[in-house]
Amino acid sequence: MKRSLAVIAPLLLLLSSPRAQAYGWMIRHGYTSCAVCHVDPSGAGNLTPYGRAQGEILLQSHYSGGPPEEASRAAGFLWGALTSPDWLEAGGDLRAGVVGVKVGSAAVTNDLILMQADLSATVSLGHFRFDASIGAVSTNGSRASVAGNLVSREQWVGYSFDDDSMLIRAGRINVPFGLRTIDHTVFVRQATRTDINDTQEDGVTFAYTGESWHGEVMAIAGNYQVSPDGYRERGYSGYLEYSPASKLSVGVSSLVTYAAKDIELNVSNLRQAHGVFARWSPWTPLVLMVEADLVVQGTSSIPSETGAATMLQADYEVWQGLHLIGIAESYSPGVDGTSYGGWLAVAWFFGPHMDVRFDVLDRSQTAGPSRLNVLSYVGQAHVYF
Repeated sequence: MKRSLAVIAPLLLLLSSPRAQAYGWMIRHGYTSCAVCHVDPSGAGNLTPYGRAQGEILLQSHYSGGPPEEASRAAGFLWGALTSPDWLEAGGDLRAGVVGVKVGSAAVTNDLILMQADLSATVSLGHFRFDASIGAVSTNGSRASVAGNLVSREQWVGYSFDDDSMLIRAGRINVPFGLRTIDHTVFVRQATRTDINDTQEDGVTFAYTGESWHGEVMAIAGNYQVSPDGYRERGYSGYLEYSPASKLSVGVSSLVTYAAKDIELNVSNLRQAHGVFARWSPWTPLVLMVEADLVVQGTSSIPSETGAATMLQADYEVWQGLHLIGIAESYSPGVDGTSYGGWLAVAWFFGPHMDVRFDVLDRSQTAGPSRLNVLSYVGQAHVYF
């Protein structure tokens, strides 16, 4: 039961938001890897100039019928109001929303929250890369916290070589595993603790981006924004993805870490996650993404337990910039039965650097011998600059 509650508790809150621009469904446009649009070769975080331009050309709705290249004029920092030198990429995200949660027959609780207010910068000097972010959230307890509500999700230094196909980084970095998606409360991201909201770890990574193969592996040293040291997980994580066609990618992931005092279970834990994932666009408006992971908890208090988390997501672009999203998911921790969830969402990239989204989530979750029905909704507005 302790483990079930450790997973359920953060899911009930839904009170924080990930970094923006982690859209696996860009594969509909032939983007099988993320390195061309993101400073982080596995996706999310600061955008490259090319990524900014493609965001305005391919993501947002266009109304005038004019050439989409006109939209790229607003792609620069602060809608092109400021011109950065070639060695600097500045960015930021502001996201706020309302969250409602209804557990069983209880009344709905509503919260109006600041999910994200981040500034980020990437400095490129020859082969060297320096990246950092700083921001604030309206809730305490983030694993990315540096002081109270002040958070820093990423800080790293890197060296790029072989025509930028390879990148070595050291610092606080998103954990490479599975599908990188902004839906950070799906079971596969919660169970494996590999979201892009606040589960980044300090360590060293090596990333490779080729024509058909891409992947990243990380030696994890722990999250040095939490203490004491016993809470820090150490081990490895990585994924390898193969793209046999321009609109199809398949991959495998693996993670093994050990903590003397697991941050969620409060006992020593040799934690493992191993899985497969795929992205496919059979028809340009439609993208299907699937992930299935085995999750092993090897705690000191009871024998090891093996569970499984799965997700199937469909993204249908009704009109450029307007997306209908459906998610079906499950999670079995190895005890207490299986939890199930279904999501429906509408997202609209209605203007330069601006989007809104509304999600409804219905879950049947296990909590020891009991089962909880949890109905949630999230409405949010997002601006990146």
